[in-house]
Formats: sequence, structure tokens, C-alpha cells
Amino acid sequence: MKMPLSHFLVSSLVIALSIPSAKAEETYIEPTESTWGEIVSDDGFSKSFTIFNYSSNAGLDDFGDEITYSMEIQCEKKETSVLVYSDPIGMYPTSDLNRVGYAQVKIDSGKIVRYKYVALKDSSGINIWSPKLLTTAVLKGKRQVAFKIPSSIQADSVANFPIKNLASYVTKFKKLGCTLK
Repeated sequence: MKMPLSHFLVSSLVIALSIPSAKAEETYIEPTESTWGEIVSDDGFSKSFTIFNYSSNAGLDDFGDEITYSMEIQCEKKETSVLVYSDPIGMYPTSDLNRVGYAQVKIDSGKIVRYKYVALKDSSGINIWSPKLLTTAVLKGKRQVAFKIPSSIQADSVANFPIKNLASYVTKFKKLGCTLK
């Protein structure tokens, strides 16, 4: 028995509408004076959680233009990453073929510690080589973490990031398989 075309189209439409569609979910919360911003992504295959913060100061490039900085702590596929970005991008080019360098980091009024990093391919920022060491140290601080990252195309400047409520994220990162301390 043949089915009329109209029945076939209606049946196909009902089936198509009943199939759940795949879509990526992303939640974005801006940082406040006392909290870090959050980005939560879930595309059905993997989840990622990112907290971010803007620097409390701006730097100047060699032409006197303002440079702003942001810091992210990410958990994706059970790996923690710490990144520091500049805007405009391209402030951290490197002549090292491996894109490796050292940032000077100071927490509150403590001593300066050097952290190895890998510059991002587009020179927009850096990825700290040992993120757990850095986040453990930052969690011991009270007020701010300061980064001095060398740049071959701008005067070196210091980016200061308020620590805010970073400690409140330790459990969330741990539940996702990432550690901050």
C-alpha cells in the first residue's frame, strides 16, 4: 500500500520535530568588584569552566596607547590552565622558536618569583607552564597578583589583578577534575 505524499511529509515533519537538537550551552557572567567572571561551556561532548578577571591598571605601549590585561584560569578536560592576555593582541611576540619565556610574578608585597610560560601563537598572551604552582601561591595571597611579562615591542609593564574571591572556586575546579592548590 502506497502512502500519499502529504502523509509522508507530515510524518517526516513530526519525526524531525521530535528529535532533540544538539546545541552548545554557554553561560557568561561578568566580573564584579568582589568576584571573578565566569564562563561555563557544555557542548554535550566536553565541559569547560573558566574564571576571568581584568587588571586593575593599564599599561602603555611605545606609542602611548593604552593596553589592558585580563587573566583566566580554565578547567577543560581535567586540565588547569592559567593565561594572561593583552588587548590589543600581539603584545608578546617572542624570538624563541619554542615561544618560551619567563614572567615575573609578585603576590601582595611578597618576593618576586619567575614562572615559565609559553607565548600563544597569535602573541595575544601567555600560558603559564605550571599553573598549579601559580594558583597555589595566589590562593595564599590577600589582595593582588602582579605579572611583569617581557615584550620586545612595548615597554615592559606590570599588570595587577585583584585576587577577590578566588578561594571560593577551589571546590568547583576540584569537582571538574582540576586543582587550584
